[in-house]
Amino acid sequence: MDHLSNSTANLFSSVTVDRAPEYRLNNEELSVLADSTNARFLPVLDSQVLVSSSTTGYAVAALTRSIFDAEFHPAGPMIYLGRFNGEHHFAIDIEPASSAHTAGHLFGDLRQFAPLLPDTDCALLGYTRAMVHWQRTHRHCGRCGTLNEARNGGHVMRCTAQDCLRQQFPRTDPAIIVLVENGTRALFGRQAQWPKARYSTIAGFVEPGESAEQAVVREVSEETGVEVVNITYHSSQPWPFPGTLMLGYHAKAGDTGIRLNDHELDEAKWLSRTEIETQMRDGTFVPPTPTSISFRLIETWFNQNAATPLRVLRKTYSELET
Repeated sequence: MDHLSNSTANLFSSVTVDRAPEYRLNNEELSVLADSTNARFLPVLDSQVLVSSSTTGYAVAALTRSIFDAEFHPAGPMIYLGRFNGEHHFAIDIEPASSAHTAGHLFGDLRQFAPLLPDTDCALLGYTRAMVHWQRTHRHCGRCGTLNEARNGGHVMRCTAQDCLRQQFPRTDPAIIVLVENGTRALFGRQAQWPKARYSTIAGFVEPGESAEQAVVREVSEETGVEVVNITYHSSQPWPFPGTLMLGYHAKAGDTGIRLNDHELDEAKWLSRTEIETQMRDGTFVPPTPTSISFRLIETWFNQNAATPLRVLRKTYSELET
């Protein structure tokens, strides 16, 4: 299995962005870049990103400096993202009073726009959203409470207290997500707050002091009572809501008895490929959105022994294309 290709295929993986870290250490050079005609700005309002809308569809709204300054009021320092399509891109948090008056621009939830945007734009906006959220939630020192200042192109927040100077770096929280199979069936769970009939794979955060593989065993046991006896890595996906790295696995089950031990799931069940297709047709099983790694984990397993690919079935039977 080509793990790199698998991970690159997951939405929000920013393989197309040259992060150009060599520019982060020179504030003067970054200022010149930000004022140049080659600079583009990506504003974030609360947690919403800005996209452009036209008759041909949606795309990332990468604004020139003059348009950005005319339309928005910064709420935080600029964050240098790197080069994309030959231009230098900066992410920036903006004041709630800001609004986009430029025709064809609108703010919205990246999760809603993701299926409508080019994959490369999703990657850039996911990177943007995650970095702005991190900077916004690290404006004060976690040790002494003093105000932080942005350094290294916004990729370091350093305490301004001279007797502290603690540095904080962008963080990503690791989480596991796993498709558990037993013979011809796979394990699916459902949370009460999810949309009607939505089922997915088992997932959870990696806790301090455990490996990702240990987290797979623990999470499956906690949520379903099923014992995992074999684990195979599939791929990973950056999930910028707000900043998680999803580590995807396939696993074999040692038993099939289901016990909802921690009551995080409202329901869990084993389904064969035939049962999945039948329930998709009946509207009693809706797989995750194709933007997620959970869908790709199910898809990889399902398509190994199915007459019709899962993606085709989803388009045929489901109206939840969100």
